[in-house]
Amino acid sequence: MNTKRMKNSLIVLLVLAIMLSVAGTVFAAYPERSVKIIIPWSVGGMTDVLTRPIAKWLEDHFGVPFVVENKPGGSGIIGSLLIEHAEADGYVFGTTSMSTVSAQYLSPVYPKMENVEPIAQAITIPATVTVNADSPWKTLDEYISYAKANPGKIKNSNSGIGASAHISAVVFEEKAGIELKHIPYVAYAEAVIALLGGHVDSTNVPLPDVAPHIQSGKLRMLAIASDERHPDFPDVPTLKERGIDVVMGNYSGFVAPKGVTKEQIKVLEEGIGKAMQDPEIRNFLIDAGFQPVYLNAADFARTIEDAGNQLDYLINVLGIEFVDD
Repeated sequence: MNTKRMKNSLIVLLVLAIMLSVAGTVFAAYPERSVKIIIPWSVGGMTDVLTRPIAKWLEDHFGVPFVVENKPGGSGIIGSLLIEHAEADGYVFGTTSMSTVSAQYLSPVYPKMENVEPIAQAITIPATVTVNADSPWKTLDEYISYAKANPGKIKNSNSGIGASAHISAVVFEEKAGIELKHIPYVAYAEAVIALLGGHVDSTNVPLPDVAPHIQSGKLRMLAIASDERHPDFPDVPTLKERGIDVVMGNYSGFVAPKGVTKEQIKVLEEGIGKAMQDPEIRNFLIDAGFQPVYLNAADFARTIEDAGNQLDYLINVLGIEFVDD
């Protein structure tokens, strides 16, 4: 190699080294200032309770503020649209759930999941099969046997026709081959109160709303609609264990506006993953009735896609009309 060519090669290598060094410095600095986390729901709600301890962990970990902003309204649509249309610089992200996906069935203006980048899933909120503690059914098999022998006789409370607890009940019905009598109430709380008072026989309301009454001995959970048993209720089988392929309920996770770099998504994804390994956070979420289920960006994207397919099936095959709950 002649001297001139060697000199040119050294210059190229030097430029490349400088570029890589600068790029590495810029990337390593993220996040270098305050990060905003938008929650499309009110203070004290499910998503708010979940997000704040994770935000505090991220703040301590990265050494910059992670500021939680609640933007409720329109059943989560307003806040979700703010996330979708935020500047894609990595300094604004927010929460999402199945409600974001189902918004298309409730409003002419709704957020679109293709306009955001999944970061990570944090929890799942499984539906249940719950009866009164005085119920004659001690097991799911007993409940299903009775339901098959007495179609339409079991009164099952929900939070409104087309709302989430009703949707869970309809899917459970179909997969179990039974027929229930659906009794609508205005919200989860009223559906649970009806069960406590003996006005109905069962409910499919999600775990956080029935857990305190199960722990107090007033209600009995026969099964849970999750992939795995809940750590607080290790003796309660999943529906899948009992041969009923149903995983239903809700989930919550984090998304960023479309256009946030893969490197920034990776930093947030890994940070949230570490936060979800913190025993204090895990125990806090479990005690609140949630089921910590961390999924990285790719796996969370599949969860969101599956939710869309599931809702499409409910609308177009089972003919359910959604309502806001």
